[in-house]
Amino acid sequence: MTIMQRPGRRLLSIGTLVLAVLALLAAARATIIMIYLGVAFRHEVNPISVPLSYYVFVDGGGQLFTSAAVALAVGVLAVLVGMARAGVRLAGRPTVLFGVWALCLVLSAVFPTDDSPGIETFGGWVHQFAGAGILALLSFAGLAAASRLAESPPWRPVVSLVRTLSVGAAALAVAYVVTRLTEIVPGFLALFGGVDMGGILQRMVLVFDIAVVTALAVHLVRVSWPEIRSRTDPWRADTTAPDAQRP
Repeated sequence: MTIMQRPGRRLLSIGTLVLAVLALLAAARATIIMIYLGVAFRHEVNPISVPLSYYVFVDGGGQLFTSAAVALAVGVLAVLVGMARAGVRLAGRPTVLFGVWALCLVLSAVFPTDDSPGIETFGGWVHQFAGAGILALLSFAGLAAASRLAESPPWRPVVSLVRTLSVGAAALAVAYVVTRLTEIVPGFLALFGGVDMGGILQRMVLVFDIAVVTALAVHLVRVSWPEIRSRTDPWRADTTAPDAQRP
């Protein structure tokens, strides 16, 4: 590697680290907002039974919900770009799934659900399909990414965690779909003790999704930071290399 290439590689590593930190900050922001909404508006929106999207109908809740959704979308895109810069082979299915999941987050915020028992508007239908994508796609994206991560030795330590979190999110998403059968099958709610658990299950899916993004971002920091430290003096290796070759 030439002297001119080393500063370029160092700048690449710094950029990757910045993307990782951005993803972590975005995930933290989304998590804090979600917790705040659940506590501050618990009387208006029951966090056990009512989905997150209904915060848009509460005074002061709509902007926070949108902010959390957009922040999480930015976070997953940041970690995706950062991993690509770090040399992880994510082209194809992982990139598409992560990208569509981020798009679904934005669509769910831009098109609010209908505040009625049925879906009556175009925006309501867009929100429903986007919500289904949020529940399902990150699990598939995490599993697809885990297979690619296993190909790279520096990323193998995080493979098991990403797979476990992705499977957990998928299981919770299935449980959420099962609870929605109460809208089709009368009396089905009795199996859950008469308590609608849809809201809390949806929130738990998002917690696992955020954990996947966070795990990837944290490992991206671990991978990029040593490369930055090893290149803090790009001239040193080139000035000492000739001496190391002398007999």
